[in-house]
Amino acid sequence: MMLVEIIVLGTAHDFQCHDPRLKALISELVERERVTLIAEENRPLSNTLGQQVSESMNLPWIQIDMPFEDRVKAGIDGKLANRMQIRGYNEYGDPIQAIRYAPVEDGIREEFWLDKIEGAATEGTVLVICGCLHCLPFAEKAEKRGHRIVTKLFYPENLSELKPEYF
Repeated sequence: MMLVEIIVLGTAHDFQCHDPRLKALISELVERERVTLIAEENRPLSNTLGQQVSESMNLPWIQIDMPFEDRVKAGIDGKLANRMQIRGYNEYGDPIQAIRYAPVEDGIREEFWLDKIEGAATEGTVLVICGCLHCLPFAEKAEKRGHRIVTKLFYPENLSELKPEYF
């Protein structure tokens, strides 16, 4: 197994497809840190900013999230499908979603991501773009496997303050 250096960029999935500042940050990280692979957790068919940057810079890009069939096989789909819960409504009547992280089930997914990265990375630095709640637990798992975490970033930065409910 190739041990690699990893930059973990946690964000909100809504930003991953069309936020120009996020795209600029990804490009800057790729250039400054000499990234050799972009690994991204997002909905399978999304055309993400990470994918766009990798194409424009001629870099490999991989989707690392666990496919639905694998979630079912691993017995984690039921719980993950019930992640979203409404906790009330704001002054405009919009629902306030609970921010929930399932340590066992999300942990299985994060180990799957590492397996995919280890299968694709040859050497150098991997930029992992994932949902913000995964940033810290994923980095911890990567370090336990012997990878070096170069840095952990959040975009936007205030996402680092989110305190998820564990379920």
